[in-house]
Amino acid sequence: MNKKSLIKIAGSVWVLAGLFLILRGWELLQRAMAEQGSAASAVYIALGIGLIVGGAKGKFVLSKSANRNKARIDDLDESTIKVHQVYSKSLYIMIGGMMLLGILLRTFNDYLGGFIVVGAIYCGIGTALIVSSLVYWKAQPSTEQA
Repeated sequence: MNKKSLIKIAGSVWVLAGLFLILRGWELLQRAMAEQGSAASAVYIALGIGLIVGGAKGKFVLSKSANRNKARIDDLDESTIKVHQVYSKSLYIMIGGMMLLGILLRTFNDYLGGFIVVGAIYCGIGTALIVSSLVYWKAQPSTEQA
């Protein structure tokens, strides 16, 4: 295991989690139409807002966490790298908290405006993860002198 592999794993997990959340969000938006009587136009507006807000959150908020994580990986000792070091302990705690929040959002969706709101939030968070994952895919600038 090397630093480059760890960075690719971190980016891949972010992309896969983001795609999963967008697909799950779309499912919830479809349920909003089927089970809660939401209009298709309202669903598309909610989806658009979720994607726009999520893109901004990914660019301006989560990308900072991704940059910090990438820098942390770059500072690891190459000879002792393990796959569990892909994220810091605090990031693992944040991921667990986000998963718990997702469960709570789905469970109490009626109090939050229904599946239309929760679906838009899921799509937004998924978009934020994908946008912020771009940090992991950018090449490191070369610091070597010619």
